[in-house]
Amino acid sequence: MKFSYVLMLAAVVLCSACSKTRKAPNGFEVKVVREGEGDYAAPGQFLVMNMLYKDSKDSVWADTRKRGIPLIIPVADTSMIKTEKGIESTFRILKKGDSIIFDVDAKTLFDGQPVPPSVKPEEKLTFLFGVINVTDRDGVAKLQQEIQQREMAKAMEAAKGQIALDSAAIESYLAKNNITAMKAEQGVRYVITELGTGAKPTMTSVVIFKYKGTLLTDRSVFDQSQAPVEYPLSNLIQGWQIVFPYLPKGSKATLYIPSSLGYGVNGSPPSIPPNANLVFEVELVDFK
Repeated sequence: MKFSYVLMLAAVVLCSACSKTRKAPNGFEVKVVREGEGDYAAPGQFLVMNMLYKDSKDSVWADTRKRGIPLIIPVADTSMIKTEKGIESTFRILKKGDSIIFDVDAKTLFDGQPVPPSVKPEEKLTFLFGVINVTDRDGVAKLQQEIQQREMAKAMEAAKGQIALDSAAIESYLAKNNITAMKAEQGVRYVITELGTGAKPTMTSVVIFKYKGTLLTDRSVFDQSQAPVEYPLSNLIQGWQIVFPYLPKGSKATLYIPSSLGYGVNGSPPSIPPNANLVFEVELVDFK
């Protein structure tokens, strides 16, 4: 079932006089914009819902539709009713297909927690809930698996697109600076500046190395070792895992790492921004 907040808000405007209210066990009231079907979710069941909430200035604080991941809310045992002070009691009066809207002041919503500085305790926040389904624990497990698979597929597609962008940026940098680099897997480029004579590490090796890391865009330094450091190769970023097995012991090299094989969409704040292509000058001192 698709849930439209636009239609829901239109219904609120057109039917403000005819909308009915429901009262939760703790006395909290909500306005029913669309009546669902069946019984209210029972203790032990789970509500699968879309949610939007906004402040009195119509600034949206959260909207589950943007990521396509609904809220999954368990309905607590009835023994918990007496301790329910805020909106949690409303989950007991919802059923599949319901659309509801209600206001709650910030002080009640945060219930003893610090209210954000930008919000006054008496300010009203508006919530809109659309119940997609009521299910049991097995249904939740199935839904979570479906979401995980969908998000993994989305991430893989995004990574493919990012690798293409990263590779183009790295190739442009190399061409502009007249650098001839060897090609490795997944868009990684590297230049061996000093070839060692020893054996080469494998993914099971613990590598001992020196390094300096810079951003490709401006070559600003974000990290640098002061002495040789030691790590299992399997614990290092993917770009290093790809190149180090090509380097004999004693080698020095410059690695050009696409963002997706470095620190990805999140980066490593504050020094490495999201989707940052990286350059590493490394020396493979030893491995074991």
